[in-house]
Amino acid sequence: MLVIEIVIVAAVVFAVAALAVGRFDRLAPAPPDGAPTGLPAGMVTAGDVARTRFGMALRGYRMAEVDAVLLRLADELAWRDEELARRDEELVRLAAFARVDTAPSPDGHRDTRSPQIDE
Repeated sequence: MLVIEIVIVAAVVFAVAALAVGRFDRLAPAPPDGAPTGLPAGMVTAGDVARTRFGMALRGYRMAEVDAVLLRLADELAWRDEELARRDEELVRLAAFARVDTAPSPDGHRDTRSPQIDE
């Protein structure tokens, strides 16, 4: 009789410990506040990020989903930063080109010198 009680107590302790460390994470998922949504395939906007929802797990968000979104956002932001820097350089170049005096000279020729970029 004592052996059966010890086995039952051990089984209960094991079940509680397994739940505490997530061994039974395969239980029915908790109903989310809304359906999980990811980011669209194209360019990501601030609205896309605001609408992104992650599926809930027993102990919070699914880390793999969060990591994937954060990596994607980091890549998109890095690309945009590089593109903005490239466009800024292009604007400086075009502004310098526009500053070149293109009025005809006294001999009737236009100034075709390369633009000088002020830095």
